Amino acid sequence: MLDDNEIRVSVVMPAYNAAPFITAALASALRQSEHRLEVLVIDDCSRDATPHFVQNIAARDRRVRLLRNPVNRGPAASRNRGLAEARGEWIALLDADDGFAPRRLETLMSLGEQRNADLVADNLLLCPDDALAANEPMLSDAVLDAPRWLSPAEFVEGNIGSRYTPRISYGFLQPLMRRRFLRAHGLRYDERNRFGEDFMLYLACLLRGARWWLMPEAMYRYRVRSGTLTDVQSAADLQRIRSLEDRLLREDPLVASDAALADALRRHKTKIDRFYYYRAFTDAVKAGYGATALRTLLQSGSGFRHIVLESMTQTPRLTRKVLYHAGRAIAAEYVPAFRPQVTPPDSQSRAP
Repeated sequence: MLDDNEIRVSVVMPAYNAAPFITAALASALRQSEHRLEVLVIDDCSRDATPHFVQNIAARDRRVRLLRNPVNRGPAASRNRGLAEARGEWIALLDADDGFAPRRLETLMSLGEQRNADLVADNLLLCPDDALAANEPMLSDAVLDAPRWLSPAEFVEGNIGSRYTPRISYGFLQPLMRRRFLRAHGLRYDERNRFGEDFMLYLACLLRGARWWLMPEAMYRYRVRSGTLTDVQSAADLQRIRSLEDRLLREDPLVASDAALADALRRHKTKIDRFYYYRAFTDAVKAGYGATALRTLLQSGSGFRHIVLESMTQTPRLTRKVLYHAGRAIAAEYVPAFRPQVTPPDSQSRAP
């Protein structure tokens, strides 16, 4: 194990069933031009060879430490364990299927020191698994053409988007964070959430006065895969984000004194409301809870509108399927003997 004075940055890497990717991710961290680092791999009860690969690398490089969760706790809990064990001045986040450019940590730490920043981030280089798709930065030149500070209002605004302004997704950035700032304010990830936990932590940092420096160069390689946790939003996760934003709008003095931030939070909450009502409704439908689905649909005029609007963004086939199953679930709830012999609207007979 390294001495504390040998470590400038702690790389925190949660890992779950990451065997195909983790060797490359670790190599990208260990080949950094800034070599005064430790890599904390928190294995979240993987069922594949992930811990075996990490142990083999740790046996050759004492900068790597493997921490193993006894049960699967999710990425937020794994990151919190890494934060608790970290000894570096800076915390760097690295997902087990992503990678760093060789000078990333040195560059960002230098900028953080020069600017007296608490968070410092680069752009993301989006790297689709699809071999035919090209890698591209998440933030285009039109959005980020020069280094600048990121304010709380801009951060929230960047996670909204519209038909005319594409979503920027600042919540997906992977900033280096000063460990002393996090500890001074008692900041941790919300372990209950498996979606939006990064957004919630970064917002908490900014609301406590964190200075966030952002640069356009994309030195973090973000692997874009279908079926990852970012594609799945539970109603409970979304409800906690809604509750957080409600509380901030009611009680936070910084929000009350910053009209741009308050407006951004209200509009972001509208976006989350739409996802929440749609998810709660479709989950109830799939589970066959007709009364719950109906209550969600009719809970308020805004709830009904959110469900309809989000349904319209889905494919017509999926929307027809949801409405079909909703009708069956609601009918079964209120008319138990109802057994409609109806062919689903998206079904087609096919010749053998």
